[in-house]
Amino acid sequence: MPAESEFVKIAKEVAEKTLLPPFFIKQGASLLYQITIDNRLDVTVNVKKPSRGNAAFQTDLCVFEKKTDDISIPRVVLEFKTSITTHDILTYSAKATKHKQVYPYLRYGIVASKDSKVPGRLFTHNQSLDFCACVAGLEGDELSAFFESLLSAEVNSSLCLEDITFGNVNTRLFRTEVILSKI
Repeated sequence: MPAESEFVKIAKEVAEKTLLPPFFIKQGASLLYQITIDNRLDVTVNVKKPSRGNAAFQTDLCVFEKKTDDISIPRVVLEFKTSITTHDILTYSAKATKHKQVYPYLRYGIVASKDSKVPGRLFTHNQSLDFCACVAGLEGDELSAFFESLLSAEVNSSLCLEDITFGNVNTRLFRTEVILSKI
């Protein structure tokens, strides 16, 4: 399995073939982690064009939905690691929390290229990651099918969260479900 940067390229190519408009993928996109109002009640960041270092963190890959010519909203973030450490889980879980305060419909996860199973420490330390994919041993069509399925499910979850967030859904039940894919 390729190293992290090469693997990001592979995943991006799969996503570009999979995602249909209005959805698209972008590498290195910056997403806001806070929106601050100054003492004149002016927004202090550009909410339509976030930039790293200006209340925004950079992501490895992000699926966006184009709403208008100048508005695209983030749907799914994929952060890539070769192998997942406790530090990665704590860091990316914290980043996910911050991003979701601005984009409550965002889905956020880690993809590990050299791990073949989700480490137990993810279940111990995770608070805000929505998924963890360990893809060692998957190649070619099998890897493409895996990413297609993951991206489709996460985009659909994001769309549901958007409906919930903005009151477009009346429901009698909301619940989360843990889905484990056996090796």
